[in-house]
Formats: sequence, structure tokens, C-alpha cells
Amino acid sequence: MNPTVLMSAYAVRGLDINASYTIYDLINQQKERGVAVIFVGEDLDVLLELSDRILVLCGGKVSGIVDGRTADKNEVGLLMTKVGGGAIG
Repeated sequence: MNPTVLMSAYAVRGLDINASYTIYDLINQQKERGVAVIFVGEDLDVLLELSDRILVLCGGKVSGIVDGRTADKNEVGLLMTKVGGGAIG
């Protein structure tokens, strides 16, 4: 199969660390092939490592979108509490 979009939600939940890294490698391979990857997760370190952009939800609304390559945990954390910005749209 040659997907154009891959959506993954909590893909490594319950897996050991080696299996988790295998999944992350597979996701990165898809990105390198030009597949649009939508990754839903809760581990900020992983999100910052894998993501080009991070959309943050707070209270059911988008509170911000940041560049995953330059954002840090504090910036994302503030958006998670709405302290870092108001809702978008």
C-alpha cells in the first residue's frame, strides 16, 4: 500500500521501549516518503521529536499550533493550560 495519510493515536501505548522505537522509526520512514502523518500522543518528548507541527487542544478547542522543530515543553505546556494563548478559531 502507498498511503498519502497515516493517522496514529497512542501507537506505542503498552509496548516496551524497543518496540516503541521501532514504531517511531516506521513513522519517520513514512514521513520521509512524503506521507502526511497525523500523530496523536501524550508524551511531549516524543511529540517534539517526531513532529513538524504540533496542534495543542485545551478545553476541546485549539489553543495553539507550534513548530515542532523549535518549540519546547514549556511553550506546549502553557498552551495546554491556555496560559500561553487564547483559543484559535
